[in-house]
Amino acid sequence: MPLNPIRVLADPLSVRAIAVFLVVVGALSALGFARHEQRAREQGQLAAIASDLAGRRIGVHCPGFLSSLVDTHGEAGRVRFDAAGRPADHTDLSPQTCKALRHLGHVDFTCIDRGDCGFTQFDAAWAAHTLAHEAFHLRGFQDEGVTECYALQNTAFVAERLGVPALQAAKLQAWIYVRGYPNEPEEYHSARCYSGGPLDLRPNVTKFP
Repeated sequence: MPLNPIRVLADPLSVRAIAVFLVVVGALSALGFARHEQRAREQGQLAAIASDLAGRRIGVHCPGFLSSLVDTHGEAGRVRFDAAGRPADHTDLSPQTCKALRHLGHVDFTCIDRGDCGFTQFDAAWAAHTLAHEAFHLRGFQDEGVTECYALQNTAFVAERLGVPALQAAKLQAWIYVRGYPNEPEEYHSARCYSGGPLDLRPNVTKFP
């Protein structure tokens, strides 16, 4: 019985289609693995910084690609406390915060001196501040006003560890205090947060924060 010519012609096409499919799947798998490894490294770096502020070893979670698409929390970062007031061992950062932290060292903050910074610079600076804030929650401080005051004094520490030059990091911290802190909700303010006050971590230094 003669072979079906249509089937004979279709077989090579099917083989090519399968080969292309396998190549695509392989490429996507490799890309996914690379992104997973990159996210793991980034989380490790952020965790090391936050651990220094928290005074203990903690974790930092950045959402993956699919999780980012369905993130509905609306918070830059969060730490859960149990019924006894004990913090979790990690903080969950928003996709936007993680992205800003990822590129923080490449942001030009010389605009602070010129007074012409925009949303991009402020968003990046606030991400550094957010990591400091969540780190102090992980240290055990649940009160938002106290936590925020300590974070304001350590934003430069985070920024510098992520590649911002020391002088710019210090100016970034002062800028956040002047431009961001006054606009925060009341619960993030503390009457004890001022130069030489009970929450001043460096009372012997005139400059605050």
